[in-house]
Amino acid sequence: MKSDFDVRKTVAVIFTAFISLCGIMTLLLSPRQVFGGLVRGYINTPEESSFFQKLGNSVKTFDGRVSEYFVFHDLSIHSYGGIQRVLNKSLINDTDKSYEVVKLKNGYLTFRQSGEGDLRPLKNCLIDFKKICDSSGSRLLFVNNLSKDTTNEKLIPDFYPYVYNSDFKQIKSDLKNNGVNVLDFEDVVNEQNIDKFSLFFKTDHHWTPKTGLWVSRNIVKKINSSFGWKLDTKLLEEQNYITDSYPSSFLGTQGRRVGVLYAGADDFDIVIPDFDTDFTVEISDNNSTVRGDFCKTMIHKENITPDNLLNRDETAYDAYMGGNHALVRITNHNIKNGKKALFILNSYGCVVYPYLAVEFQHIDCIDIRGYEDSVEDFVRKNSPDVVIYAIGGHQ
Repeated sequence: MKSDFDVRKTVAVIFTAFISLCGIMTLLLSPRQVFGGLVRGYINTPEESSFFQKLGNSVKTFDGRVSEYFVFHDLSIHSYGGIQRVLNKSLINDTDKSYEVVKLKNGYLTFRQSGEGDLRPLKNCLIDFKKICDSSGSRLLFVNNLSKDTTNEKLIPDFYPYVYNSDFKQIKSDLKNNGVNVLDFEDVVNEQNIDKFSLFFKTDHHWTPKTGLWVSRNIVKKINSSFGWKLDTKLLEEQNYITDSYPSSFLGTQGRRVGVLYAGADDFDIVIPDFDTDFTVEISDNNSTVRGDFCKTMIHKENITPDNLLNRDETAYDAYMGGNHALVRITNHNIKNGKKALFILNSYGCVVYPYLAVEFQHIDCIDIRGYEDSVEDFVRKNSPDVVIYAIGGHQ
């Protein structure tokens, strides 16, 4: 035991010395960029903020600049994760508590979750939004996304100190009582007896592309059952798709905090329709329009960089749609059912709406984090047949 302890202690001391040396070199080699963060963070804080709030933002910006310009940045992150693995650490501390990484007993990484989840604002928003949909002749479906939560006590590391509670069950009941159709993927997982974590990347909070196909199929089934439609769900059956696999090609958001030596890298799959497709895709961010098959219009394989897992410009997840966009408009030239959909999403939707596009003659996709216009006005102007609101719920 003493020998093991001494080895771990020695390794930790050497790594600490290495990081300290890199930190000093960073300050010496990039002083203007790094120390400029102190000033930039202070002056960019809203004027009405207190001195301590401005100081806190200043320090936070400085910390971000240190990370950005850190000497041997990638080597340091991978080495840090390797040390944490040697030390058998399950909770990896971070200067930003919201980015502390937890390694569950099934090997999956997730971020620390604590506090109380108050979803009443979401409920009120959806109830008001339904009135707008109704007045525009649109059906509304709220989709409760899955998350890599820490509610399963069997998976939580010993002495895990954080608890997160959500009031979604009550919110779901209130939504249904107000006529809002709800698709709760927690229920779907339980009904289909699925290991929820298998739907996620091990090192990232997002769903895998195969999960995106599964999610889209269940959304379409829910639309059919709730609204009496007859969309062809066979178009979203997994046997009608082929998979291009890229082994150990993706290090997700959580994996990037701790490096590849801590939990390894994820394989990344591109799931492609094994039937003829013909789309026109318009992306508002860059005013681009492209027509072609699924791969030509939806997939960007150049973003898969297994030799650069800490790529700062893009990740393998950006292989789908090239990442996040405020507004994407997709026309499916092979579908003549006349159905129009509006899909309101966050980053989880990037691996979902390319498959939903298979079912609709037209689908608009809005990421409200970047969309600056009124979503309500968009609904009034375009009158989609169905609005799929896939943000919020279990967090």
